[in-house]
Amino acid sequence: MKFLTSAILALTVASGSAFAQAPAPAPTPAPAVKAPSAPVVTLDAATEAKFKAVDKDNSGSLETSESTAYKADMAKIDTDKDGKVSRAEFAVAVKGGIIK
Repeated sequence: MKFLTSAILALTVASGSAFAQAPAPAPTPAPAVKAPSAPVVTLDAATEAKFKAVDKDNSGSLETSESTAYKADMAKIDTDKDGKVSRAEFAVAVKGGIIK
């Protein structure tokens, strides 16, 4: 009888973990969506030519070293204050008469 009780107790302990529920996985957060920093702007041919003439490294934006011709007006042109002039900012500055 003692043997039978010990065997049942051992089986109960061993099988207890088999019937235990695994914890539910944590919900995965939705991936962050980065908003575009500037709208896509189509430049007219003359404005595009001006931009490309200044964009020496063809990066698509004008860094401080490239925009020395517009240094005096940089605060007006660089509207998002990231230290670069994007095509969109350049187009707005041309349209507004800041860049001639």
